Amino acid sequence: MVRNDVCLCSTQNIIISGLKVNIVKVQNPCKMTAEWCRRKINHLSELNDEDEKIKILEELFLKLTSLTSVELENTACNLDFNRLFLQLTSNTDTYCEEICKSLTLLFGALRPGAIYQRYPLEMYQYLNHRNAAVKILVLKNIEKTLENIEQVPRLINDINLLIRVIETIGDENLNVALIAMNMMKKIGRVPDGVKIIYTGPMLRAFARLIPKNDAVTFRVYEVIVDIAKSSPEGLEASANSGFLASLLQILDSDDVLLQLNTLEALTELASTQEGLNYLEERSVLKKLANQIREANENVLSRVLIPGLMKFFGNVAKSRPDEIFSKYPFVILALFQVIEEDDAVLLSNALDTLGYVSSSIEGKYALESLGDAMPRTIKRISLIIEKHPTELRLRALDNLALIIHIDKSQQDNRILSLTKSWFDLLHDESLTFIVNLCKQPFDDIRQSCMQVLVEIASQMWGQEYIAAMPGLIEFLLDRSAEAFNNCKQIKYQIVKNLSEASSDIFDSATRQQLQLFVQQGPFFVDLQTQVATESTS
Repeated sequence: MVRNDVCLCSTQNIIISGLKVNIVKVQNPCKMTAEWCRRKINHLSELNDEDEKIKILEELFLKLTSLTSVELENTACNLDFNRLFLQLTSNTDTYCEEICKSLTLLFGALRPGAIYQRYPLEMYQYLNHRNAAVKILVLKNIEKTLENIEQVPRLINDINLLIRVIETIGDENLNVALIAMNMMKKIGRVPDGVKIIYTGPMLRAFARLIPKNDAVTFRVYEVIVDIAKSSPEGLEASANSGFLASLLQILDSDDVLLQLNTLEALTELASTQEGLNYLEERSVLKKLANQIREANENVLSRVLIPGLMKFFGNVAKSRPDEIFSKYPFVILALFQVIEEDDAVLLSNALDTLGYVSSSIEGKYALESLGDAMPRTIKRISLIIEKHPTELRLRALDNLALIIHIDKSQQDNRILSLTKSWFDLLHDESLTFIVNLCKQPFDDIRQSCMQVLVEIASQMWGQEYIAAMPGLIEFLLDRSAEAFNNCKQIKYQIVKNLSEASSDIFDSATRQQLQLFVQQGPFFVDLQTQVATESTS
């Protein structure tokens, strides 16, 4: 079939020594595609009817989507985008969005930084466009420039453009704001970018956003905290800017929502050693710990408990001994909340316990608290057995973290500890978990199987599984699982078992486990399937 929109060659008749000869001139198909696109784009400026213009843009988009990546790149290289940019002056959102669809394809075909290099003024101009799709298009291409090392110095010195990006953090459209935030975070991770971000004009641009509204304020703080935790230089520059100090002042506010947002930001800052030191030097941890201590006396402090628990849980994950010794009542409060029936606080406390116990250091620190963990394990068993589904899932997910150990970190001491904790769960702990794995609910099955993944990765767990009648058959029975996520988790259980030492399973069982792993998580035995269908 001949396509009317693309002509690959042309002919010319000439006479040589009385002979008529046809000479075929082969034309570059990529240039011809670019020429076709140019004609369509030029035609847009000749029309007044917007419906007709949209039809042309739809044709252009379909044409571009039909090209290979190489054809699209060559077409983009041979186009002047100014005429399409001029069409963005339209006041019709649909029309602007159609233009953006084609521009997104064309821009994406070019190397990072190519558009910014060719059209820096247009990038600056259209970053202030009223349509969100246009701003997203421009922001993504400016952000893409950061992937081109040669273009980075030029970009981070384009102060006017970066000020406009900062201003866009305050955009009403959250998708626009998030891209602008992400771009400024990336610039803050570049050594020279840190210095430039906190210079006068850009510093003032951030400062102008702070009083706009609470949502925008915390967008700014999210960027500042990300820069602060990216490097020691970033922390120093962020501290010198005054923004971190103003963030800490919010902890003295009476606005609970603002305080919770601040705790979220400080949790991120405390995820690095330097950030945690910064907070400790300013007695922030002491202040937060006192709020937990006063929870029963102060209604405001009790409302903040979820955020406070999350903060200390994240900190204690990396430095459990220090947190346990300096702020023992924080950990005691954690166990106390787990004993209570406040659903919101209980969910948060379980997550916090999971954070702390997910590391080897955290497990040993919890063990040092005497009978606190044994009591808590029994409480978790009760939650799994009798509480509403959401709390049961939370308890199971965090139980998996409590008994988790990376294979590279397994030794007799830590294996003995996780075994003792698992044994406390129930009179018949493995039977208890396996019975839940057989329930017909996707979420419960998935969370219970994740516990089995952890058990199956440890020698004592492998021995328990080998000794339980019918469990290996259940794990190898692919027909027992209707949910893909459960099939994947069951595959991981079997994979862990297949790596067990040779004395745990007999030769025939080892071969079955290894075959299951070789076949993958979604293998279907066609013979079994046909036999099943024929009997039904």
